Amino acid sequence: MDRQRFAELLDAYGADFRRWPAGVRASASAFVAEDAEAATLVADAHELDLLLDAGRHEAPVSPDLTARILASAPRAQPPAFDRRAMFALAACAVFGVLLGYGGGLLAPIPSEDDTYFTMAFEAPMAFEDEG
Repeated sequence: MDRQRFAELLDAYGADFRRWPAGVRASASAFVAEDAEAATLVADAHELDLLLDAGRHEAPVSPDLTARILASAPRAQPPAFDRRAMFALAACAVFGVLLGYGGGLLAPIPSEDDTYFTMAFEAPMAFEDEG
């Protein structure tokens, strides 16, 4: 382990080697034992750890504050009517009607020679006339 890597780990995990990743704890301890400057860095980091630990405390929970926060929280709104979906549905219905009506207008007008049309749509009358 070199000094730069040791300093990076020290900044990340603090002076307590129990917080360090298990794979580097032994090498960090050996490095501190060999390097006096590393020991100084650990001592400085330990002071910083103590200051940070002294600043940790749980804030008291106030029932009044909790009640005010809950009172000011937005209420769930029922889902709004989605007009876009209704317009899309109406547009589809109108398009379907227009397509069906337009398709009927564009269909060829049956002639008396058109036996297929006659058989498909006027078969009972055609057979009645012939028969």
